[in-house]
Amino acid sequence: MQDNFEISKDFNLPPKETKKEMKFNKNLYAFIGIGVVALIILGFLGYQYIAPFGATVIYQFTVSDKDKISTLKGAEQSETIDSNATNALTIPAQTIRSNIVTFNLKLLSKKIDGVWVNLKFKGNPDEVKIGVKGDIKDPYLYKPLYNKVIEDLKNSQRDNGLIFWQKSEKFKSFSDFARKPPLDKLASAYFFDPVEIYSYQPVSSSLGTFSANKLLRASHELLIRVSKSPLQIEVEKQDQNLYKGPDILSTELYKENKLLLKKEIRDDGVIEATNLRLQSQAVKLELNDLNPGVYRLLLLDKSKGGDIRINSIKINQKNVIFKSPIFIVDDKPVSLLTTASQVIVYTSHPEGLQTLKINDSKDFEIAKRGEIYHIDLTQTPQNQATVASKLNKINIPKNDLVIKGDGVFTFDKNSFFNPDPLNSINLADITDASQVDYIIARYQKIKKEGDWNITQAYFDPKDINIDGDKLYFSLESPGLAQAGGEIIISSLEVTVDKPGWFNKPVTSSEELDTIEDRGFFGNIWTSATEFFGGIGDSITGFLGGIGSLVSGFFGNTWTTTSDFLVNLWPFGETRSTGSGQVPTPTAKPTDTPTPTPSLKEKVKITVQNGGGTPGIAAKYQDLLKDAGFKNVETGNALNIKNATISVNKDQEKDLDSVISEIESIMSKEYETIERKTTAEKDELIVILGELPSPTPTATPTPESSTPTPTP
Repeated sequence: MQDNFEISKDFNLPPKETKKEMKFNKNLYAFIGIGVVALIILGFLGYQYIAPFGATVIYQFTVSDKDKISTLKGAEQSETIDSNATNALTIPAQTIRSNIVTFNLKLLSKKIDGVWVNLKFKGNPDEVKIGVKGDIKDPYLYKPLYNKVIEDLKNSQRDNGLIFWQKSEKFKSFSDFARKPPLDKLASAYFFDPVEIYSYQPVSSSLGTFSANKLLRASHELLIRVSKSPLQIEVEKQDQNLYKGPDILSTELYKENKLLLKKEIRDDGVIEATNLRLQSQAVKLELNDLNPGVYRLLLLDKSKGGDIRINSIKINQKNVIFKSPIFIVDDKPVSLLTTASQVIVYTSHPEGLQTLKINDSKDFEIAKRGEIYHIDLTQTPQNQATVASKLNKINIPKNDLVIKGDGVFTFDKNSFFNPDPLNSINLADITDASQVDYIIARYQKIKKEGDWNITQAYFDPKDINIDGDKLYFSLESPGLAQAGGEIIISSLEVTVDKPGWFNKPVTSSEELDTIEDRGFFGNIWTSATEFFGGIGDSITGFLGGIGSLVSGFFGNTWTTTSDFLVNLWPFGETRSTGSGQVPTPTAKPTDTPTPTPSLKEKVKITVQNGGGTPGIAAKYQDLLKDAGFKNVETGNALNIKNATISVNKDQEKDLDSVISEIESIMSKEYETIERKTTAEKDELIVILGELPSPTPTATPTPESSTPTPTP
């Protein structure tokens, strides 16, 4: 049977395509196909760079892509080794024979969730530590990787995340020890602030109060011993309006390095440099349920040129001290008490020129503005203090002085507490645990893999000030070069976690606040700018690296290059290529260490005349410059008998070769040259004492008189 099927006249078939139209459609489909593929590739690469759900980036040595991570500057590299059969790049060994090597890496964005450093090494160092900073101008933040003294400890305990060792078993635990540490015994603390001891001690039944009504200028840092909650703080500031720009004071409360609360006192509304002083402004901070212990209050002046005066600080706790430096601008006499053995004093204004009285016995004249004056307080009756009755005293008649020292400061002995409640010695100054009675260390012991040591350090991003798109690292082994030692690195790996855009923000007492509520729309605007700012950072990195990543994608280098690996599974799993065994380079003989040009350029030397011989400081300034030292200044000091060289206690070993060369220069005239460890970092203070006879000397200045600068 044949069906009768007729196409309706109302149903119009499309007209037949011409060859030209068919060619156009094919081109269109091809273009769309290419576009889809390109979008997939760009989306994939963009996902890796922008990482809306977060990403884990692993940086490894040695790299072919120099814009991602730099090589170890100062290390000796063995011959390059090709990738193995599993496409895992085997890195060359890095041999270190210097005290410090540095490297840096490029970040996906400024916002990160954590930084881990993993090191696999062998050799004969006494100590290895790693430092990090996010701004090249900042100091490094350090964490330990290896310490021989601690690794060799027998019968040590772990308590509250600390290693506690005692020569003879007297205490059941560190907590038991900390309640009443014996001051007649010697203890050594390593990456542990002795002030934390107060957290374990009995709480006072009643609250005292602290009030500092002295006028201070610019940023200051205070230590508060909290005996009982709540902690209440009131700070009053006034804008001087000497400089153009906003004057903002940030008040920040920390427990160790953890930020607990932050509030800002905004500008008074005068942005121009008018010298107009309006009514003062105040802020209050309060925290409940705090554990007893020592907390840090940072008063951070964000103005230009220190344009903020702090009129008063009131705290509902008794024990409060100031850390160095302190800038007093009070217009009436002040007595400043300190634990420091040496202080540095200077003023920028004529109002600061005055005569100080040291421990009620010696005068010291501040005779020239802009001059740096060093005062050795050990030359006066009091020694370095640990109790309030033995604090050194500086009577200041006119103020307008910046004072720095190797101790803490207070205006009232009743508010003083000792920030070092241990009879402590630096762990770097001992070679064996038997030299001390106790060791307290915040330290994680290494793991062993044959001859190799495996260790890790973690950095909280809250502690790192990231200014650009790089992290800077310093891998250090103090004294390695002087001892002729070496470190052979099998692998050095840095892992950085980048948060996703949709990560839930932290909401707790750590949440930052300001004295002025921004309001609903203000908070919305802040959130929006932070969100799109994060996108901007990510897109910048994405566009900057897209070319190399595209070529790597099609060239199959994504799986074989282990210097820059992005976690493809952003919900928790991390994939990383490993590195195989590397040959051990033959050790090279080490020459006798001499000061490197970089050290001679870096260290600052202040030569002071403490012996009364006219022109002696200028003479040694010329001698040191002739020897290659670049940064040499002169100054004056109280009269002393023997010449001394002061160095920062944490750098004594690193600068040993520099000090030895200076001693060699001085030994032609000075029979006895003492060493002290009271200087600032990257600074040496050379005090020229009395010249021994028969060398002619000037008539000694009487002790009660004011020393005159004789550069």
